Amino acid sequence: MTTSDWGMFIGAVVARWDDNGRDMTLVEPFAYRDPRSLLWDAPPGSIVNGASIPQGFWSVIGGPFEGRFRNASVVHDVACVVRERGWQAVHRMFYDACRCGGVSAAKASLLYYAVYHFGPRWRVEERRTIVGGWPAVETCVRDDTPPPPSDDEVRAIAGYFTRHDVPPEAVPALTIPGVTR
Repeated sequence: MTTSDWGMFIGAVVARWDDNGRDMTLVEPFAYRDPRSLLWDAPPGSIVNGASIPQGFWSVIGGPFEGRFRNASVVHDVACVVRERGWQAVHRMFYDACRCGGVSAAKASLLYYAVYHFGPRWRVEERRTIVGGWPAVETCVRDDTPPPPSDDEVRAIAGYFTRHDVPPEAVPALTIPGVTR
């Protein structure tokens, strides 16, 4: 268990590589308790692959299974698949979990920007219907994930974060020259 002002990880990432060579399946429970005391579970059987971090950024930050943001990447992947909380909260959790794992403020802000502006997005809609003559509510999750960034956008974003100190609160509304979204 790692504890800090940024929350704490509970357990260790114990996983096995899947036969496809890309995914890993968790074999032990793992979780993150964020600074607001919300628990983000990554139960055994969860499949993780780092895909919640836009691949274009891997050349800038490293792969999702390396470095100090690996634990954050695991709980973020699971939260992006489960979609029990809004995408904005999931991506902010990723920033906090990165900081908990020892990622610098500058790199964590870059990672947060990458997932906030180019990572998975969804919206939950309720549809009221009649089933067998009885009112029913069906919950649908709609994917709103934006297209991936271009190589030029990734370079512009990485350059911007190299030259500017960006607090996490500024990330959602941040506009970067050369980036159209």
